[in-house]
Amino acid sequence: MKRTITRCGALVAAGSIAACLLAACGGSDNNGSSTPHLITNIAVPNSASPAFSFDISYADQGKYFLADRNNKAVDIVDTSTNKLIAQIPGGFAGNGATTTDSGPDGLIGLPGTSTLYVGDVNGVKILNTSTQALAKSIPIATTGNRSDEGCFDPDDHLVAVANPADTPPFLTFINTDTQAIVSKLTFNDSSGLEACEYDAGTKSFLINNDGTTVNPDGELDVIPASSITAGQPAVTKAFPLGACAPAGLALGPNQDVMVGCDPGAGNPLITLILDRTSGSVLARLPFGGVDQIAYDKTSNRYFLPARHWVTSGTAAASGFTPEMAVVDGSSRTIIAQIAVGTGAHSVAIDGPSGQVYVPFQAGSGAFPNGGISVFTVR
Repeated sequence: MKRTITRCGALVAAGSIAACLLAACGGSDNNGSSTPHLITNIAVPNSASPAFSFDISYADQGKYFLADRNNKAVDIVDTSTNKLIAQIPGGFAGNGATTTDSGPDGLIGLPGTSTLYVGDVNGVKILNTSTQALAKSIPIATTGNRSDEGCFDPDDHLVAVANPADTPPFLTFINTDTQAIVSKLTFNDSSGLEACEYDAGTKSFLINNDGTTVNPDGELDVIPASSITAGQPAVTKAFPLGACAPAGLALGPNQDVMVGCDPGAGNPLITLILDRTSGSVLARLPFGGVDQIAYDKTSNRYFLPARHWVTSGTAAASGFTPEMAVVDGSSRTIIAQIAVGTGAHSVAIDGPSGQVYVPFQAGSGAFPNGGISVFTVR
């Protein structure tokens, strides 16, 4: 499979972003090149030491939001200027001994509003992004574990939030009108939960399940929204994923759903594209080691930052050379791989500006300081 490899980072490290864009990337504006490229890196305070600990990100209404544990805040970037303009405190846990007892974590925004649900240790915080203040705290557990990733169902006004490290893991469903918990779904035979998406076509929640007895290396579970509104949430389908160790999830065009994998050492690094109604595998791409992934409707492209990518294509415990793959939604093929910073595992796309945001840790020669990289979608 032919791939376009774009490595703008080396030129940026030499202090010449403009040279990178013009010489290596075929243009300096978002629409003048068919190859995504680096625009700039945004500095984040206190991100060098300890190593920048961040989690899920989200973009809406000209703002990019990032769960920033170093600063115990949600960072806000203005996507028109690519400047960090605020950090919203919310009484977050900050850096713990592990990610399990750290926060903030998952971000779930209600598009077109100022409401942002943020996972934290033992519960969820609701932020008002206009007033840049904590609006409400919703206790979920008392185990000292984080409430992590989630997704939003605008049809039934529900937010789903996963507690992946609890025994057993569970999903909590919150009504976005009343901001009250309406039900929980326990995954008794699960080793953990990852990203979820709401599929408006089938009116179902899709969630990556780390592993079960039947599918020890992961499955994609389907939960009809009707089961939640009826007060009896249930998994009605489970699509096996093979040696995947699923992490990221993104709905693509038609009935496609991409599952980003982060398999254990010795397994092939892969990404899967499935039919989200039948679970049949439509494509198996030779790229992996990812966490969060994202799909951009405008460009019809997926973006997959992989902190655990290695050039051999076989998962390893060290020797990572992080890259972001760009996948065409129509052909289901990799069209570019771009160098990204150390620890890059979070991504969000600002559609109107055609920009992709990928935070990173200090440590790479091309990305020497912790911060947020900004790329074009094309």
